[in-house]
Amino acid sequence: MSALGPRKARIFPTCCAGTALKPLRHVVGGAEAGRLGDRRRPLGTGTATAQKQQRGLGIESLGRLGQEVRVSLTGAALTLGIGQSAVSHAVARLEQALGVALFVRRRDGVEPTTVGAALAARAAPALRELDAAVAAAAQPLGGGAVTISVSTSLAAHWLTPRLPEFKQAHPDVELRVLTTDTDTGVGRDGADLWIPLGPVDDPALDSVPFCAERLIPVAAPELAAAIDIADPAALLDSPLLHLEERYVPRFDWPRWFRHHGVAVDGDVPGDRSNDYSLVLHAALAGAGVALGWEHIVRELLDQGRLAAVGPVVETGIHFPLLSRHVRPLSPAAETLRTWILANAPG
Repeated sequence: MSALGPRKARIFPTCCAGTALKPLRHVVGGAEAGRLGDRRRPLGTGTATAQKQQRGLGIESLGRLGQEVRVSLTGAALTLGIGQSAVSHAVARLEQALGVALFVRRRDGVEPTTVGAALAARAAPALRELDAAVAAAAQPLGGGAVTISVSTSLAAHWLTPRLPEFKQAHPDVELRVLTTDTDTGVGRDGADLWIPLGPVDDPALDSVPFCAERLIPVAAPELAAAIDIADPAALLDSPLLHLEERYVPRFDWPRWFRHHGVAVDGDVPGDRSNDYSLVLHAALAGAGVALGWEHIVRELLDQGRLAAVGPVVETGIHFPLLSRHVRPLSPAAETLRTWILANAPG
């Protein structure tokens, strides 16, 4: 039996959908030395196989890192689905093998050198081709189900209330809903369709507009009755609810006040959460004023459970509906996509 046979048999069951690319990359030259490779042979053995594995992961890390001018090894590790130390070691090995520095290390992250940026630019198309090849060959994780990945709040306040109507019209379509509050898994988590938290620049994904980003300050009716909605500055005297974003900053209260010409010094006081569903629950309970994304809070406003306490802000950004470019949607997935676009917020 070939040495590759047992290796594939071990690796495939251990890889999640979001990292389905890794088994193939390991078989054809190896990119997963940081986690899978360690189980077979310790790093630093100096063998040709280990060195190739490290260089493979180093090039992939470089390609992911090179997508931004100033980046972090931790961010690349999250994207690749491996440990930060594996990325650090792989990049160091790649630099040692090439005899040249690929990054300038700084306190707030790393920045590609001229050579590093050039290598990343040349490696990126090959990585995209590998992504595309595996995506085209992969079978959906949900079997015959159509999988859509959305944020928790979008699932709770927009998608789920409409699903009975969809199921009534399409009873044979089996659905699988994944919820997430970051965009790190978009295109890599085994879903057929995605509605991310913001724009996603990925040539491997097809994008159509789902809805425009519009924000409205909202509060429970009892709290809203005491707020002068004609004066944006009046909200500075109200209890404000903040959404903390760990990965990608979104429209927040300081930006809202600046948009309306209200000067704010430093942080704006208020309670904070990194879960938008909790922010909305707090607003519904009367705990404060939240910035409401209109497509999520519209029904709560129409039902009278929340009230607008300020003007709508249009950011000029659109939330997209994404699908893979390289793999045609199944008829069931195309049915869901068509239905979502037909019912998308105006």
